[in-house]
Amino acid sequence: MTEEPLVEAAEFDTPVSPSELLVAFETGLETAGRFEITWWEAGAYRFHYTEPDGVDFRFDRHPKDGDPQAHVHPPPDAGAAEPSLLAGTTQPQVVTRVIVSQWRSAIIEQRDLTLLNER
Repeated sequence: MTEEPLVEAAEFDTPVSPSELLVAFETGLETAGRFEITWWEAGAYRFHYTEPDGVDFRFDRHPKDGDPQAHVHPPPDAGAAEPSLLAGTTQPQVVTRVIVSQWRSAIIEQRDLTLLNER
């Protein structure tokens, strides 16, 4: 996240026993937004993006009955799970770069939420 110029702050939820990385951005689709990122040792992850005015989506990877392990809960309200463009990708650096790149393209540059999970 240090390579993204729109990052305003990045910090752990608690210094004693961190479980989530919070990354705040100076801008978003409607207002400033943030990612709440959780990564588990078993390879599961959750990248939840939210803006105060109601833009929400999540990229997840974990077992989920009836849905693919890698899935996205699409904007604007983190709706029902859909297959993720990240299926088959598990390396933390690659997953993070793809999600931030998709966020930047869909939210900042194109201003089109439908592009978030597009290849």
